[in-house]
Amino acid sequence: MTAATRPNLDPKQVRKSVLTWGIIIAVVITGTQIGWGTIWREGVIRPFLNALLFLYANLGESFVLAIAVFTIALRLITSPLQIKQIAASQRMAALQPRMAELQKKYGGNKEQLVQEQQKLYKNAGVSPLGGCLPTLIQFPIWISLYQSINSLLADTPVELMNLGKNVYASFEAVLQIVPLQSQFLGFDLAKPDPTPFVLPVLVGGTMYLQQKLMTQPSADSQQASMNQTMQIMMPLMFGYFTTQFASGLAIYFVISNVVGIVIQLGIQRLTAKKTAEVEPSKATAREKEEGTNGRQKQSKKKR
Repeated sequence: MTAATRPNLDPKQVRKSVLTWGIIIAVVITGTQIGWGTIWREGVIRPFLNALLFLYANLGESFVLAIAVFTIALRLITSPLQIKQIAASQRMAALQPRMAELQKKYGGNKEQLVQEQQKLYKNAGVSPLGGCLPTLIQFPIWISLYQSINSLLADTPVELMNLGKNVYASFEAVLQIVPLQSQFLGFDLAKPDPTPFVLPVLVGGTMYLQQKLMTQPSADSQQASMNQTMQIMMPLMFGYFTTQFASGLAIYFVISNVVGIVIQLGIQRLTAKKTAEVEPSKATAREKEEGTNGRQKQSKKKR
């Protein structure tokens, strides 16, 4: 292969790829040697379960309050990922005018259009899938919380025995608080909403509002239609899931969505403030440049 035909490799991209594959290989080897079930139980379930127990014991033995504090803590920990997701969405929205130009120019050639779009993404440093990571991370959290809530609200001897196996030995206060109080405003937190519309409506409504705030307008009619479909289907789907899940998990969804909405509004306000500060400086720079050009033209006319 000659130097002329040798592909140009981005060292930064190569390091990123090597690091990614290194992490994947390390995770696979660790999971194979230790066991995926052991990793899941010791690395996720037991920490979640004991954290909820600790909060329950120190927050007036209120399981709803324990879930609320735990949810807020999780959202704050994962907030950098949400901020990254919002930034990616805003960058994608900023590219929409250029995307529309590409569609007009290469609308008859789908292959060329895709190539030009990928080139535009690369030059702008934007990934169309860049906002998916926070959503993917939520799934193991939901599963672990579902299992933790079901374990914590045990009321039979067998279930209490299984709960005892997952509680840390140093947590002696568990003997005084088990079994936990599972009733809240007529809801049994270990069982689905008996109505069943109060919690599903709250989950679906807060999720719809959060997605509506996060979804950026798209110049692509197909993408815009897909976004609109997702805004409706996701809340409906999770609202239905809430009729099958424990009410405690539904309360987690509601609190998580509300915290996400607050973070989203805060970031949007901060971004709008920065934009408002930048725009006057740009206008001033343009005015100075126009004034300089005008004086240069006048001096040339006098000559």
